[in-house]
Amino acid sequence: MVQQTFLGFWETLQKPIIGLSPMDGVTDSACRYILAKHAKPDVMFTEFATVEGLFRAPEKILKDFEYHEIERPIVAQIYGHTPENFYRVAQVVCELGFDGVDINMGCPAKSVVQCNAGGKLITSPNLALEIIQAVRQGIEDWVQQGRLEENQFPRTLLEILRKMNKKRCGVESPAIKQRIPYSVKTRIGYDSVVIEKWVGTLLKESPAAISIHGRTLKQMYRGKADWDAIARGAKIIKETETLVFGNGDISSAEQAEKLVENNGLDGALIGRSAIGNPWIFSKTKNMETRIDRQCRIETALEHAHYFGEMRGTDHFNSLNKHLMAYLKNFPDAAKIRVQVLGAKNFEDLICRLQDQL
Repeated sequence: MVQQTFLGFWETLQKPIIGLSPMDGVTDSACRYILAKHAKPDVMFTEFATVEGLFRAPEKILKDFEYHEIERPIVAQIYGHTPENFYRVAQVVCELGFDGVDINMGCPAKSVVQCNAGGKLITSPNLALEIIQAVRQGIEDWVQQGRLEENQFPRTLLEILRKMNKKRCGVESPAIKQRIPYSVKTRIGYDSVVIEKWVGTLLKESPAAISIHGRTLKQMYRGKADWDAIARGAKIIKETETLVFGNGDISSAEQAEKLVENNGLDGALIGRSAIGNPWIFSKTKNMETRIDRQCRIETALEHAHYFGEMRGTDHFNSLNKHLMAYLKNFPDAAKIRVQVLGAKNFEDLICRLQDQL
């Protein structure tokens, strides 16, 4: 039976839709918060979270689902290989008030692929469909039940969810049990390009959107993104109500809009070019080229402050990729970057950044 496509919030976005691509270790809440404040993308995704790990270590994994209301529309991305866990985590995503849930079927990381998750699902179409079905059923059951069934979830997890909701919006559980759309992010193939056949499989479950990264899994992030392959997949998807997005090697909003137009897409997702460059999503043409040294340092400082509040000192070094990206392309950038990398803790880092203003 063919499912009816439910677009939810996607239907309210003006095309072309230019969003922030989910990136593990990058698109945490601090990153998204800074983007939302300075030049908000049309849609943002969380880092991907493991559906299996959520029940083993909820305190750790649920940190990936922290967000602020300013980030909306915000989509939670999840990955794994067990349909039963996808079913339960889809309900967790609903309970946390996300605008949508996205299934990662494109990650090329060895640890993920070895678990038959991420991009490996391209080689397991039946399992991929079971996972989408489980997510859809989880959403439907959450809406019908009106609450999480306590016998299906650890008490610790439920307590954390209530605290997260209370902190973010003042209530422990969403007042309205609203159905949310499900989507898929994937690649053009595993070790060869099979995008036409693969999207045909995914469309059997009528996701709201399919985002296509223009490389095979075997390519990892090497070589150039194949936008011709993305266009071929898009042509098939556009025969349905499902939206289609392209991703890979986009360096500006202007380029993203041209790629959308030239390849018959509904939108595009910008990934690595957004690191340390929130202005890339500005509706003002070439906005990021107008940002001066002081603004970059001030924004890096703001990012560091917020990151420290959200993540604490344990994850101090993971901020470096953002800082190094902010602090480039001006005359004394190299000197400042060396100084910043020498920081021992957040207090030291912030002092060093403030000294450069």
